[in-house]
Amino acid sequence: MSYYYRIPRKDMINTSEIPESYMIRTPNRLDIQPHYECAAFSSAYVLRHLGIEADGNELYKQFPRKLADGTVTPKGILIFFKKRGYDATFYRGNLQTLKKQVSQGVPVIAFIRVSPKQRYLHFVPVIGYDQESFYLADSLEHTINCKETSYNRKIGIRDFEVLWRTWVPFCKNTYIVIHKDVS
Repeated sequence: MSYYYRIPRKDMINTSEIPESYMIRTPNRLDIQPHYECAAFSSAYVLRHLGIEADGNELYKQFPRKLADGTVTPKGILIFFKKRGYDATFYRGNLQTLKKQVSQGVPVIAFIRVSPKQRYLHFVPVIGYDQESFYLADSLEHTINCKETSYNRKIGIRDFEVLWRTWVPFCKNTYIVIHKDVS
């Protein structure tokens, strides 16, 4: 199991002084994945935010640790970013730590279920929040529920929490934070 899944670290970020709302407004595009490429599409969104042009379909071809069905584990995303000189950390947290990480100004890749009644899992960039909702840059066409320039899915906080409780051991309330490695 550890070959595919890394145990997330508990996010110990200081959650004092979290803004009531925050939105990442960096120009980006919202691409739609054709199959099971959400890890690559989420990663491409983050790379574009960091100033690197990236296409989800092209990145998917390079992704490590694909499972037999073509999906990618959180560990695959970590390896992908580390090979490109980024610091990528897999965290387990709560709503406050997630909000604090988003308010640092880089999209955070959350690991969620596609819908409450399905077991399908999905990676999605969280780019903002307010007191009632999270704002996502989703690559699944059927989950899109708004047409904004920086996000395409608005989800109530309670609904997000339901999706965030995945069935995978050690992967409930998890997300990946990416920063440029300065070491």
